[in-house]
Amino acid sequence: MLGDLRPGRRGARPTRRRRRQLRNAVGGPVGARSTGSTRLSGAGGFSAARRGRIVLLRFLVASLLVTLLARLAFVQLLDTNKPQQSAGLTHLGTIAVPAPRGQILDSRGRVLVGNRSTHVLTVDRSALLSQADRGSAVLARLASLLRISAKDLAAEITPCGVKVPAPCWTGQPFQPVPVATDVATAVVLAVSEHAESYPGVAVTTQSVLSYPGGTLAAHVLGYTGAVSASDEKGNAALVDADTIGRSGLEQSYDGILRGVDGQTKVELDARGNPVRTSDTSTAAVPGDTLVTSIDADVQKLAEQSLANQIATSRKAGNPAPSGAVVVMDPHTGRVIAAASYPTYDPSQFVGGISVAAYQRLMDPSANAPLVGRAIAGQYAPGSTFKLVSLSDDVSSGAMNLTGTYPCPGSLNVDGRTKTNFDSESFGGAITPAFALQVSCDTFFYAPAVAEYYADQARIANGQKAQEQLQRMAAAFGVGSAPGVDLPADEQASGSLADRETRLARWKANRAEYCAEAKQGYPNELNLAVRAYLTQLASENCTDGWRYRAGDNADLSIGQGETTVSPLQLATAYSAMVNGGTLYAPSIGWGVVDASGKVVRTIKPRVVRKVPVSKQVLDFFGNSLHFQDSHSVSGALAFDGSPIKLQIGGKTGTAEVYNKKDTSWFASWGPVALGAPASSAKFVVVGMVEQAGLGSKAAAPMVRKVYEGLLGAYGPPVLPGVTPATTLPVVAPRQQTVVGRPSAVPSSSTAGGANR
Repeated sequence: MLGDLRPGRRGARPTRRRRRQLRNAVGGPVGARSTGSTRLSGAGGFSAARRGRIVLLRFLVASLLVTLLARLAFVQLLDTNKPQQSAGLTHLGTIAVPAPRGQILDSRGRVLVGNRSTHVLTVDRSALLSQADRGSAVLARLASLLRISAKDLAAEITPCGVKVPAPCWTGQPFQPVPVATDVATAVVLAVSEHAESYPGVAVTTQSVLSYPGGTLAAHVLGYTGAVSASDEKGNAALVDADTIGRSGLEQSYDGILRGVDGQTKVELDARGNPVRTSDTSTAAVPGDTLVTSIDADVQKLAEQSLANQIATSRKAGNPAPSGAVVVMDPHTGRVIAAASYPTYDPSQFVGGISVAAYQRLMDPSANAPLVGRAIAGQYAPGSTFKLVSLSDDVSSGAMNLTGTYPCPGSLNVDGRTKTNFDSESFGGAITPAFALQVSCDTFFYAPAVAEYYADQARIANGQKAQEQLQRMAAAFGVGSAPGVDLPADEQASGSLADRETRLARWKANRAEYCAEAKQGYPNELNLAVRAYLTQLASENCTDGWRYRAGDNADLSIGQGETTVSPLQLATAYSAMVNGGTLYAPSIGWGVVDASGKVVRTIKPRVVRKVPVSKQVLDFFGNSLHFQDSHSVSGALAFDGSPIKLQIGGKTGTAEVYNKKDTSWFASWGPVALGAPASSAKFVVVGMVEQAGLGSKAAAPMVRKVYEGLLGAYGPPVLPGVTPATTLPVVAPRQQTVVGRPSAVPSSSTAGGANR
């Protein structure tokens, strides 16, 4: 049968007839693969296997297609940093242009914090990497010019990353990195005149903060710093190149001072290297100007008076490590001056403070110069607190203004003897006015002790203690933040003792008290101090929760656990002067835009009316107005001054364990003799730590402030001898062009780079 195949054709196919014959002979199609049996598997088995392979192939193709489409969508729509495969293979990158910060002005429109243009040296890392040696020679030359190491300079311009620790560059990799600010003219000339030796290095003009007054009002103004990662998380509008307020007014009003950043668009190639600058950039909008109630001349007067008194007290043998002066308008609560000692220069923080400079500020021997004692410090107020005590005694009915009450040399309270200063006694009962003038402590002890026992009787009957003295102190602002427009952690709340806080503190610290009592303070070298502290810890361990009559007596004269800041005391005395209105002290006064238009006026905020009649407040002021005699507390310090009869005031001498007394003087003026205290234009509070009697340090210091304010020996530092009542006219600001190449100076001066 095979002979039927046509000869002469290799591999020829069988004829149709022959194929039919073969199919009939084998029972299946010709060419089917043998399975080892006489019959083949059949068409049904073959189709199932084939369909399985086809399904698997289709699944694989579909998966690859979905993956490809997903990646394409991500690259084209979601990944904004992926180079766009467009014509020319370029894409746009954004460089933030920081807005110049707004100015801070005093109440007469004079600059407290301003802006100045400066030369800034930048390095384009991309340009350096394109060099044959990857910029090593350029960095070496530039480092020598700036008098730093090439290694440090290289690290400064390297983008930060997981394996790149600080110092490093936190901005965009394609952005020129600023490496030196306030560049000396010699450096500018070297780079500009020899550009071929410094490829990728440029000199630009930028705006930086300036402080014309140096340390003037440093604690009020605050300082700025660079943006951190945590800052950016909390505010999406911030970028690495921004400067933000870190303390003081700079922090409180950062939102209006910072302005709106501009943007420079840069075309980048596929590798992220800049090709050219785009024409789609936007200009930065400068921050608004903040006008404050601070008067620069009064601030300078307060700071000089404080520094001079610190020096005088030290010459007298007192440590006098710190002090403060607050000058306030009692009718608005606006702060005219707030001086603190020691102080610091906020310009150190411009462009970033060096590690060495920051360590000097934080060194214990520097005595914490970053802490503003006028607002953030808290100290026992001593007898200046008697404004609160008298208000409580009369308001509660414990005494009346025309009665007489005992002023013994000493008084037994809780089995302990409490005395007047030098155990003074004035031979019988005295009036409240005379008690204030001679500052008789035992006069105020008695009603405070009586209040305590009345409360104990209420508690025994299942009633709640009224604690009238504490409530009066709280009404005058003691124990709560004054609410001044500064960061919350830069204003002290002060403190006072009562039953509830005493118990809560004991519960929280009992274990520590008991441990200290058991250990006995072994590191304390002074045996007397060690014994005192151990005894105190032992008492606190067993019954430190108790509030005793002696605690209430201490409170009545501003001792014990009673503390206030100088600003809080000034606010309380302002309420006395103005008839009972307690203001939240304020420093910001108005916001002005770059064109000079007032966009916001910051109005004084009333906290409350103190629960004291105007009669009582006037009585306190009239009782302490200075006269020719020395009977009024503090009057002796004003002897010989032509302004003596225009001033009223109360001294305070606060005892501090194991330290010398804190010297206080709270005052008001000018007030004509016989006129009410409400006519006073200023409240001035002075405090010198560890300086002794209030009449020996704080009062003489405040005298110097008043003599300058009122023009005792020359023109008054404040025109018209009155606080400003209207915002000053602010001229439009000239906008500084930021980030542009600067003009080359015409002549060279010696000097290196100021980093």
